[in-house]
Amino acid sequence: MKKNYALLTTLVFLLLSASLLKAQLITDTIAIQDFELTPSTPTWNFTGPVIYNSGTSIATAAPPSSPIGIGASRAWETTTNSGGLILDFSNISVAAGYDSVRVHFNLAAMNLSGSTGGPDDLDYVLMEYSTDGGSTYSGRLRIRGSVANNSFWEYAATGVAKVYYLPTTEALFQPTTVGLQTTFGYSNCEIVFPGSVTQVKIRMTCRSSSSTDTWLVDNVIITGEYSSGVGIADNQSNNELKLYPNPTNDFVVLQFNQANVEAKIEVLNTLGQIVGTSQINKTQTIITLPEEKGVYFIKATTDKGITLHKVIKQ
Repeated sequence: MKKNYALLTTLVFLLLSASLLKAQLITDTIAIQDFELTPSTPTWNFTGPVIYNSGTSIATAAPPSSPIGIGASRAWETTTNSGGLILDFSNISVAAGYDSVRVHFNLAAMNLSGSTGGPDDLDYVLMEYSTDGGSTYSGRLRIRGSVANNSFWEYAATGVAKVYYLPTTEALFQPTTVGLQTTFGYSNCEIVFPGSVTQVKIRMTCRSSSSTDTWLVDNVIITGEYSSGVGIADNQSNNELKLYPNPTNDFVVLQFNQANVEAKIEVLNTLGQIVGTSQINKTQTIITLPEEKGVYFIKATTDKGITLHKVIKQ
């Protein structure tokens, strides 16, 4: 078993190495809320105050002539709400098989009525999450205006406020200088979860202390990511073995590029344990996966070597 585990570890490393295998990262949109009149699907529903704005800021705003929503679309706005406006997003069930799950939103900070101002240290956007259906929440990501004074930025700012879901303590992101923030304007905000999470619920709070401090939130989205089932031999010119469908519900088809290939087929779990094995001597065969949903690896040993394919059972 130790030898099998060591071999699997080595093969998995090679499988996921982009420089060697160029494995494709596949991203699924699990749910999205773009605040449009006809929202994108699958729609992430929410409850809370529906205060929207759209178009572009005026020429004398801070920043001037900038999109209020992504692509001048509609965004959720918070202005002059010292108590904070709260959006409570519905609980989302996450299917098994993802490597990671992300909750992402875009953020702009503006003064829509003048050329100075914008959110300061009193103004914030807080994202809390729950993985138990809303019974408990953890405040994980907080973005504030500048610690020095007022600051503003558009969606094109390059700052990234990104955290892993643990520890369940708050991470703070804020600029340290005043005025326009092109580098530390945190326009891309994200919490990353492991693929093992089964449900995610989000609560967002936006606080604005005055009429010159506006937060604009757009494109709140939850995605799941996994690497495509690219095996070691798939990076070679012979493409000895293909596997489909992937993801799958019950079984996978193994298709060799030559007739009557003698091969030992092993199904391994993520711990490197063999959970299924068979000996074949044909071009195509069907492998039934274990009942439990999750990630498996199909290892095929032939006279040409070993191939390893990652399979997701949904």
